[in-house]
Amino acid sequence: MELTSKIKSNDKAPTVHPKQFNLWLAVIGISMFFAGLTSAYIVRRAEGNWEVFALPQQFIYSTVLVVLSSMTLQWAWFAAKNDELNQVKAGILSTILIGLGFGISQYLGWNVMVQNELFFSSDSVSVSFVYAISALHALHVLGGLVGLSIAFYKATKLQIHKKNMISINLNITYWHFMGLLWIYLYLFLFLNR
Repeated sequence: MELTSKIKSNDKAPTVHPKQFNLWLAVIGISMFFAGLTSAYIVRRAEGNWEVFALPQQFIYSTVLVVLSSMTLQWAWFAAKNDELNQVKAGILSTILIGLGFGISQYLGWNVMVQNELFFSSDSVSVSFVYAISALHALHVLGGLVGLSIAFYKATKLQIHKKNMISINLNITYWHFMGLLWIYLYLFLFLNR
C-alpha cells in the first residue's frame, strides 16, 4: 500500500494542453508538406529546362513584415503575462494589421511577376513553383489571421490574461512557425534560383 501511494503522489502527467498538442501535430504536418514541395523543386530543377529569374522585391518586404508581426505578437504575449490587457489587444491588433500587410506584399509580388510575364504554367515550372509555394504559405497565414482575430475578440472580452494564456500561446506558436517557415522559403527560393 505504501509503495503505490508514493508512486501516485510522485507520478505527474505531462501538462501539455490538448489544443497545444494538436497544434504541434499540425505544425509537423505543415512542415512535411513544405519539405515535400521544396524537395520536388530541387528534383525538378535538376532535370534541366529551368528558367532563372529574380524574385520580386516585395518578397523582401514580406520577410520584414513577418519579423515585425512576430515581435508585436510577442509583445502581446508579454502583456498577457503581466495582465496589461489593453496592450494585449494592441499587440494582437498590430499583428493582424501587419499580417494583412504581409498578404498585400505577397499579392504585389505576384503582380510584379505577371508584369514581367512570369506566369503560372506548365511551360515555366520554376515560376509555377514560386507561385505555388508562396500562395500556399499565404493561405496558411490566412488561417493564422483567423486565429488571431478570434484571440483579439477574446482579448476585448478580457479573456486573455496571466491565468488564461492558452489562446495566445496557440497563436504565438503558430504565428512564429509561419514566420520562420516564410524566412526558410524565401531563402530557399532566393538561393536555389
